Amino acid sequence: MNLRTSLLALSLLLSGLAFAQQPLKELSSEEYKVLAAALEGFRAAGMAHHPMIAAFTSTSQCTPGCNGFEMNGCNGLRSKNETMGERLAVVKRDLPKLEQATISDFITKSKECSTVEKNIPTESPYFLSHPESNEKLPSGWEHPDFVFVSRVGLNGEGTQALVNISFASGTNAGDSGGKYFLFVKNNKNKWEAMGSSAVWKLLSL
Repeated sequence: MNLRTSLLALSLLLSGLAFAQQPLKELSSEEYKVLAAALEGFRAAGMAHHPMIAAFTSTSQCTPGCNGFEMNGCNGLRSKNETMGERLAVVKRDLPKLEQATISDFITKSKECSTVEKNIPTESPYFLSHPESNEKLPSGWEHPDFVFVSRVGLNGEGTQALVNISFASGTNAGDSGGKYFLFVKNNKNKWEAMGSSAVWKLLSL
């Protein structure tokens, strides 16, 4: 499969997304700060100049979930042939500093879909994709990067965070993939990425 074919397949997948009704739960202000740090990291890596973020979070369900995204038979957090416990064991192996309290909070929050509002405190441009919105894409966003985020698991002290992000590049299929990201608060009280654990990767062969 060449790059052009990979991008076409990705486009067909994303064009068939079916969004659910608006759920009840929302992200906390601290979760939005973690998402801001993640977006800024993607942009710094040259991977997300035009991020289009789904207005509903990915969950641990093995269905397209309420945001419509599906990869390996599930909603991005695991594969259909593994349990969440098995996937998070891999994440813990890849991120040995990840605390059990952070994992437990992530598991609890990821059982149900939540809304993502336009509350991400970042100067990096992004577009919130909501099925009931009539807002048009900004000029120059003909090839947006699709971003599907999970809820953010936090430890008891609020100093460590775990989030899953599925990223589908609008211009380079080789950049597309899904990962768990570990963030910690530095001595300036800012969230800083400390590592990642891959779930899936879209290859452009």
